[in-house]
Amino acid sequence: MTPFLLVLAAVVGGAANALAGGGMFLVFPALLLAGVASVKANATASLVMAPGAFASTWVYRRALQGLSGRLLARLLMVSLAGSAAGSVLLLSTTNGLFSNLVPWLLLIAAIMFSLAPRLRGAAVKSARHKSTPWLFAGQFAIALYGGYFGAGMGILMVALFLVTTGMDLQTATGLRLACATSINILAVTLFAWRGALDWGLGLPMLAAGIAGGYLGARVVHGLNEKVVRNAILVYAWVLTAYFFARPFWRG
Repeated sequence: MTPFLLVLAAVVGGAANALAGGGMFLVFPALLLAGVASVKANATASLVMAPGAFASTWVYRRALQGLSGRLLARLLMVSLAGSAAGSVLLLSTTNGLFSNLVPWLLLIAAIMFSLAPRLRGAAVKSARHKSTPWLFAGQFAIALYGGYFGAGMGILMVALFLVTTGMDLQTATGLRLACATSINILAVTLFAWRGALDWGLGLPMLAAGIAGGYLGARVVHGLNEKVVRNAILVYAWVLTAYFFARPFWRG
């Protein structure tokens, strides 16, 4: 895969995240198909997608104003702890093992992305009782997954916050973005420290992802989010099927 196509994948991935989410489905496989080792491809994809988390958190900053500062601080600490555990686990995974896990990780992410509206709806209906232990235990588990792979973790976080805290969807979304940003920052920092990033490909794709996110944010009001989301869903399922079938094609 040429550098041009990698940059294009980053632009479209950044735009997709701004519109409906799912940018990881574009960036991570593109790096794999370019011949980047699976662990390094996953780590580099986290770098490419990181700026989008910053931008989204800034947009939703007002949604966090009514949130307890103590709760926010504790959730960020739990998120960092889980992210560290997941990142270390990824760096301890061999490329061979992670390559075998890729189809299953994509399948999990595709299922979560497909069920996102229903999960949010069910969470809103069942948000009746506060449960701090489940909140922190669930957040640690999601952050661990986020440090290891991460696609679809935001969907799980929103559902968790709605069910265990009783907060409204707007606040849950803002909190999710803040926690996801902390997870991504720590993961990328650890990946950089351990030399797990492909800087030659990652930096141009990083710039392209920022441009894509900006363009996506600019045109978001002119596009139908449901149409964009459905297009990403079709792509995600086709991609998942491809990675499951790929070993058989190779013989």
